[in-house]
Amino acid sequence: MTTQQAAIVGGAVGLLVSGVVLVLLRFGVAGVLRIGNTDLMYLVWLSSLMLTITWDRTLLGITLTVISVVLNFLTYGAIAALAERVLRLSLRKSN
Repeated sequence: MTTQQAAIVGGAVGLLVSGVVLVLLRFGVAGVLRIGNTDLMYLVWLSSLMLTITWDRTLLGITLTVISVVLNFLTYGAIAALAERVLRLSLRKSN
C-alpha cells in the first residue's frame, strides 16, 4: 500500500466516522457513544467540538459542520499516511 492509498483510506474512514456521528446526532441517539464518563464522539471525531446546536438548520451551523467534517477527513488521512510511513520505515530497518 502506498502512502497516497493509505491517506485515501484514512480519509474515507474519517468521512465514515463523521457521517455515523451526524446520523446519531440527527436521530437524537448520540448517547450510545458514551461509555461511563467518556464520550467517544470526542475521541473519534476531535473537531466535533466545533458543532453548534443548529448544526443542521442554519447557514453558520451547516458551514461549521462541513468544516469539521473536512478537518476530520484530513486528520484521519494524515494519521493513516504517517502510520504507513512509520510502519514501512520500521520494517525496512528490521531487515
